[in-house]
Amino acid sequence: MTMKTKLPYTLHTRYRSIATAWTIITIPPIFINLSLFYGLWYGRPAMDRIAGIFSPMVQKKSQISSHDNQPFPVLTIPTAVLGIFTAISIIERVYKLVQVSPEYRPINSPRYGLDIFQWGYFAAVILISVLISSALARGDGDGDDHELQTRLLSLPTSILMFFLASLTLISLVLNGFGMKLPFRFGSSVAGTIVNPAVFYIVEDVVAVDGSGRLEYRKAWNLRYENSLVFRKLIWMMSVVWMSAFYIFAGIFTALVFLLPRVAVYGVGWAGPFIPAGFLAVWTTFYVRSALKREEEEEAENRTSDSSNSHAGESLQSDERAPLLSSVSP
Repeated sequence: MTMKTKLPYTLHTRYRSIATAWTIITIPPIFINLSLFYGLWYGRPAMDRIAGIFSPMVQKKSQISSHDNQPFPVLTIPTAVLGIFTAISIIERVYKLVQVSPEYRPINSPRYGLDIFQWGYFAAVILISVLISSALARGDGDGDDHELQTRLLSLPTSILMFFLASLTLISLVLNGFGMKLPFRFGSSVAGTIVNPAVFYIVEDVVAVDGSGRLEYRKAWNLRYENSLVFRKLIWMMSVVWMSAFYIFAGIFTALVFLLPRVAVYGVGWAGPFIPAGFLAVWTTFYVRSALKREEEEEAENRTSDSSNSHAGESLQSDERAPLLSSVSP
């Protein structure tokens, strides 16, 4: 029997760092983004939504002075602020990966190989940037006061969920058919079977963002190889998160196009974090349950191996007894 590999990482000593990381993750898209949008959109109604000039009708009605008539692109500012935070996050993460020391990189990876999560991060940023740029570039030719643009700019979180769910689906299909990698993929060498997406995400996020480093990557891969229960755990987590992301992405996309414009920006950006939080709580309890079951099975296997060993010794002793008893003193 192969003993499970202990993971050199515990949440008990990292609650503060995890809380800090999630605070940094949630503040830009929820608090700063929504505060800027609603504060500028409804607090400065005379400002043009994108072009940065006052609407002539509102200006005439409000009798705004020429001193206040200055560029102020309402829709552009929240997205620009999000872009700044995203750029900082990417720079920090890439810096860790390309250091001379390989402590953050995938196992035996070249210095500038990055990791799977980072390449997925780049793809997601490009996808969302295309959506935002095309929405901002669209004029208000239909005279809807930028309503369609507002709805489109409320979709990035749903688009991200669709994107992650689709990548996970592809990984599950390839894993189910036993497809082998034609080239190195993160810590996995060419010729190994494609793993479910959660395997790569957890390895990269914990190793780099959670400072688990190379030691964690090695233990994570060994644990996956040596434990059937652990492999089933990763598979089930991938299926559940994929299904949930598809469902919630569909729900929030529909809400963005059905709800009144006043609500869609908040619903589109902040809404998905609520079910994601419940999923995280479910994941915590599910993982604990699965790992407990793994320990119980390992204990049963140890007991079985011990019993078989004692049985073999007893049998060997019985076979020797007649010979020993036949020897004359």
